[in-house]
Amino acid sequence: MFCIDDLMSELHFYINQELQNSGKPHIEAETYPYAEGETYWIDADRERLQQVFVILLDNAVKYIERGFIVFGYFAGETNVIDFFVDDTRFTRMRKYDDEDLSIARGLLEQMGSQLIGQQHKYVGSSFSFAVEGATKFVEIASQ
Repeated sequence: MFCIDDLMSELHFYINQELQNSGKPHIEAETYPYAEGETYWIDADRERLQQVFVILLDNAVKYIERGFIVFGYFAGETNVIDFFVDDTRFTRMRKYDDEDLSIARGLLEQMGSQLIGQQHKYVGSSFSFAVEGATKFVEIASQ
């Protein structure tokens, strides 16, 4: 079991380094804001989950020329976490690396999930997947 916010912080650092190394410091990368006072943990394979995110983020960095990249998760009342990676490429056709996406799909299938991708003409793309095993912890403010 691991803290999802810790993983998101590591990935945020990673993508900013990749944007710098790729000569694209003008591209903004943001993580979706989390609910203040709530921490989500998940009983899942951290390494596989991180690998899926790295594949999707690398793909976004590889093809984006302007716009921004947003990634993160949504948590509801169930034990399922919905993860996503969105980018605004402002290009006519979405490019992506089929081989890398096949690897991501395979990793997610091993985790009992599936990769859902959407292309938005002239806007960008979205990838999402859901993983079970979440637990929410709420911080109690001391008085």
